[in-house]
Amino acid sequence: MKIRWKVLILLLVIALGPLMVAQVIHQWSAYRLGRNLAALQRQALIDRARSDVQFLVEDYGRIVSRDQRMLEMALHAQACEIERRLAAPPPARPPRKPYLWTDFERTEGAPPGMVESANHQAVGGDAAPPKMVSYREQVFFLPRGVDRRAVADDMASLSDMAEVYERVRQTHPSLMQWQYASLVSGLHSAFPGHSGYPADYDPRRRSWYHAAVEAGGITWSSPVIDVISRRAVLTVSMPLRHPDGSAAGVTAIDVTMAALLGELRLPPPWERVAVTMLVQPSDRRGGEGCQLMVIARSNYSPAGGDWRSPRKPEVVACDGPGDLTALIDDAVAGRSGVRRMDYRGRDALWAYGGSLAPGQSFPLVILPYQAVVAPATAAEGYVLDMTVAGLRIASSVLLAVAAGVAVVATISSRRLTEPILQLAGAARRLSRGDFSARVDMRTGDELGELGRIFNATGPKLAERERMRQSLTLAMEVQQHLLPEAAPEVEGFDIAGRCVYCDQTGGDYYDFIELVDLGPDKLGIAVGDVAGHGIAAALLMASARGALRSQAGRMSRNLPALFDVLNRHLARDARDGQFLTLFYGVLDGASRTLAWTSAGHDPALWLRRGSGRFEELPNTGIPLGVREDARFGEAGPVLLARGDVLVIGTDGIWEALDPLDEPFGKQRLRDVIAEHADRPALQIHDAVIDAVNAFRRSTPQHDDMALVVVKVL
Repeated sequence: MKIRWKVLILLLVIALGPLMVAQVIHQWSAYRLGRNLAALQRQALIDRARSDVQFLVEDYGRIVSRDQRMLEMALHAQACEIERRLAAPPPARPPRKPYLWTDFERTEGAPPGMVESANHQAVGGDAAPPKMVSYREQVFFLPRGVDRRAVADDMASLSDMAEVYERVRQTHPSLMQWQYASLVSGLHSAFPGHSGYPADYDPRRRSWYHAAVEAGGITWSSPVIDVISRRAVLTVSMPLRHPDGSAAGVTAIDVTMAALLGELRLPPPWERVAVTMLVQPSDRRGGEGCQLMVIARSNYSPAGGDWRSPRKPEVVACDGPGDLTALIDDAVAGRSGVRRMDYRGRDALWAYGGSLAPGQSFPLVILPYQAVVAPATAAEGYVLDMTVAGLRIASSVLLAVAAGVAVVATISSRRLTEPILQLAGAARRLSRGDFSARVDMRTGDELGELGRIFNATGPKLAERERMRQSLTLAMEVQQHLLPEAAPEVEGFDIAGRCVYCDQTGGDYYDFIELVDLGPDKLGIAVGDVAGHGIAAALLMASARGALRSQAGRMSRNLPALFDVLNRHLARDARDGQFLTLFYGVLDGASRTLAWTSAGHDPALWLRRGSGRFEELPNTGIPLGVREDARFGEAGPVLLARGDVLVIGTDGIWEALDPLDEPFGKQRLRDVIAEHADRPALQIHDAVIDAVNAFRRSTPQHDDMALVVVKVL
C-alpha cells in the first residue's frame, strides 16, 4: 500500500472512527430487530402452512379415494358388458360396422364424426398436431400374426361396445384417457377410436395385462408410457372370463397423471415449487430400505419415452430413514400429518394423508421450507432496507468529512511520496529490461540511500543477463553435440541420454559409426569431466572433437587412441581438471565388445544366462592427469542373447536422498535386473526414474549420463 494512502487512512480513522462505531451499533440494533420480527412471522407462517396443507391433503385423499372407487366401478361395469357379449352367440350380422386401425389411418376409410382431441395429443410440444379420435366408434387392432378370420366372432360380439364405452366414460370423462379390452385370441378393442398403433404392438405383452391376470381381480399398475400419446399413464385393469371360468382376456382404463392429480389445488406460490404425488409403502421396511413407491406425481418424468421399455418403479426417500418410517406408520394407520424432513438435500415440509385401506396409496405433498417462509424473509429484507435508508444521511456526513481529510492527507503526503513514486517508476523500467534506469533522489535520508543502491543495481543485472544468455547458448550448443538418436546395429538394442544439473555440464556420451572397420561396428563413449558448468562443458566438447577425429582410423588400437586423447586433454585441461572415459567397440557380427576405460567407473554387464552381474574394469588413469600416462585394452568379451550392458556416470549412484543416503550401485543393479526383459530405452528410463524417485525433493547435484545396450 502506498504511504500516501497509509497517511490518509490514519487521518480517516482518527476523524471518522467514533461516528462509524455509533453507526455500527445503530445498524446492528436495527438488524436484530428485523431478525426477531422475521422469526416471529416465520413461525406463524409455518404453523399456518402446516394447517392449510394438511387440510388440503386430507381433502384430496378423500377425492382420490372416491375417484379410484368410481374408476373401479366403471371398469367393473365395462367388464360385465364385455363378458355378457362374449358369452352370447355371435350375431350373424354385426349391428355396427367394425372399424380396424387401418381404417383410421386413411381419410376416406375413417368413420364420420372424427374430432380433434388435445387430451390424446402426442407428446412433442406445440409442434405436435392434436390427435384425431372418434367418440362414436371403437377401433379394433390385430397384433402381428393374428388372422382376422380367427377373431371374426369376437369382433362381431363386441361390435356395439362403443356405446358401452361412451356410457362408462361419461361417469368421469375428465379422468379417462383410453378404454380398451384385449382378448386372449389377440383381438384388441379401444375407445375412443384412433390410429397410431406401432407395428410390433401386442397388448398381451403389456404389464397391465399380466398384472390383471396374476391378481385375478381389479389391480392398478405402475406408471407406463402410452403407446399412442407417449404420455405417462396409470392403468386400472381386471381379467375377463368366459362363463366356464376360463380366461377371456383383460379390460382396462388408462388415467393420465395430470387428470388424477388435478383435483389438488395448492396456493399459486406453492403450486410452482411443490411436488405432489400419490405414493404407496414398498414391501421393504427399516433402515435404508424404508421407501415409498410413486404411483403418480404432478411432474412425472419421462414424458415421451419409449413405450417398449419397462419403467423402473420410482421411489421417494429422505435423508433421515427413521423420520420416513414414522411417516409411513402414520399413513398406514390412517393418520394424516405434516413433518419437516430433508428432500434431496433441501429442507422441506412433508404433508401426507392417511391411507383409507391397507395397501392403498395415499397423497403426499413435499413443499420446500423456503417457499413457506418466503414472506418472512421478504419482511426481514424490508426492515433491513429501511435501516439502510436511515443510514444514508449519516453516510453523507461521513463522506463530507472523509473528503476533507483526504484533501489534507494528499497535500501533506505529497512530499513524502514523490521520491517513492520516482523509485517505483524506475523500478518498472528496470523490470521491463531497461538496465539504464536511474533515479535522482537527494533527500539526505534513508530514501536517498535507497536511491544510490538502486542506481548500482542496473549494471549488475545487465551483467547477469548477459551471462544468462551465454549459458543458454552454451546449453543449446552442448545439446547439439550429443547424439540425436541411438544408432541401429544388427543384434543390439541401444539407448542413451544425459541429464545435467546445470544448464551445461561435463557428462558426455556418444555413438560413433566405425565404417572403416566394417559393417555393424559401433564405437560407444561415456565420459565424465570433473565438476560441471561452463568449464566442464568446454573440456567435454574438446574431448568429443578429439575422439571423433581419431576414432575412425584408430579404433583398431584403443591404447594408441587413448594416448592421443590424453596428450590432447593434458594440454587443454586446467589444473585439477580431468576426464574419465569409457570407450568400447561393439561388433554386431561377432557380438563382441572390446574396450579401454580411462579411470571410469566399471560398466555393469548383466549376464542373462546366469543372472549375475560382472564389471568391465578400467584400464588406466583418467585422461589429462599425466601427459605420459599409458592405457591398456580389455576384451573382447562375447555377449549372449538377453545380456544387458549399462555404462553410466557417478551422478547416478552418488545421488542423495533427503537423509544424505546415496542411491548406490546395488539399487542400480536391482533396477537393471527387474527390467532386463524390456527394451533398452525402457531399462534406461527405469534407471533415471528410480534415481529421481529416490532423490524426492533433494536437488540434483551432479550430471548423469547413461548408455544401455541390450543383446537381441
